[in-house]
Amino acid sequence: MSTRTSTQALQPLIAAARATWQKRTPRERQWLRLAALVMLLTLTWRLALEPALTTWREAPSRQAALDQKTSQMRQLQAQAKALQKPTAITRAEALRWLEANIPANLGSDASWRMQGERLNVSLKSASSQQLAHWLVQARERAQATPEQAQLQQTPAPSADASPQDVRWSGTLVMRLP
Repeated sequence: MSTRTSTQALQPLIAAARATWQKRTPRERQWLRLAALVMLLTLTWRLALEPALTTWREAPSRQAALDQKTSQMRQLQAQAKALQKPTAITRAEALRWLEANIPANLGSDASWRMQGERLNVSLKSASSQQLAHWLVQARERAQATPEQAQLQQTPAPSADASPQDVRWSGTLVMRLP
């Protein structure tokens, strides 16, 4: 449909609107102009100004949240890089850390002895949580990796112990750096 055809189709509507406008009194025309102006201002406010003002008001809090997330992401990135390239430690440092933390984490019944490049750790009724925590720490801080494990589940020390309180006894062979 061309522009000329659409304009011709609108001609009767425009003529009818002009005739209706001319029939109104000057006072009615003034009120209709005022109503149209109010509607135009309301529409402008709702569609253009209010969203921009809301965004402007919320910007500082959103920026603070984004800054916090960015900081957390940078910390996680630094941790990931640290895990990718562990700092080299000497065998003596690793052994010192392991000897200091075996009794503290695995209980006073735990014993250990060096055998060449390996550390043999004997456990007696160590809790699963303590064992898991110690293994993670040994890997991260002493760069010791488990090479062999011969563990057996032992009964809990008390009859009213929860199922999560699993105990382990046996030996672990850890390779030192």
